[in-house]
Amino acid sequence: MTDVVGIGHRTAARLQNIGISSIYSLAHAPVELLRKTMGVIGEQLYYHANGIDYSRLSEKYIPLTKSFGKSQILERDYRDIAEVAIVIREMAEEVAMRIRKEHAQTAVIHLSIGYSKHSIERGFSHQIKLHPTDNNKQIAEAALHLFYKYIGREAVRTIALSAGKITFKQGTQLNLFEDALQTLYQEQLERTIDNIRNRYGFKSMMRASSLLEGGTAIARAGLVGGHNG
Repeated sequence: MTDVVGIGHRTAARLQNIGISSIYSLAHAPVELLRKTMGVIGEQLYYHANGIDYSRLSEKYIPLTKSFGKSQILERDYRDIAEVAIVIREMAEEVAMRIRKEHAQTAVIHLSIGYSKHSIERGFSHQIKLHPTDNNKQIAEAALHLFYKYIGREAVRTIALSAGKITFKQGTQLNLFEDALQTLYQEQLERTIDNIRNRYGFKSMMRASSLLEGGTAIARAGLVGGHNG
């Protein structure tokens, strides 16, 4: 059961506690019981087991015209791609935080890289589609996929990351390839971190990688109006 609809061991254990040990029994279980026991996750599992697109039943997506983005001119040329990756992750996290603040999701990530003024090449600009998300990791991985795919041997001086195809989010979107409880836990964790940062400032909770050579989030968090972040 754990390898059929993305149900992890913890979710499977909770289902077994209410007498559900197979996809068949899940599909024929009372949806009210699943909703009462596991909330929206239980209801989503029920519809997925029955081959129904739950998102069409429970989520009303209203297209938005705006996008969310961050851009910055680096203080120096970055020749180490590992350092550039740190900055991209930082920017992705900031963009994701802004998306969550608006209770929205993104389905397109766009990355623009500008090379050093001493380089012959100018850089690149590409985008990638993904399932609607507001998740830090998924947004960062999409941006890094573009970076590693198109980066050349030139030093990097400018980075711009934007999230497009924005829609309002209502409820939790279940990913068939991830444990439902883990997805819900990650969403709650990110919102808790968002609340702490909104109250005490972005620097109140930072990734350890931001302390490494190349990280810019800490310095930019201390700036006020007029910066490039």
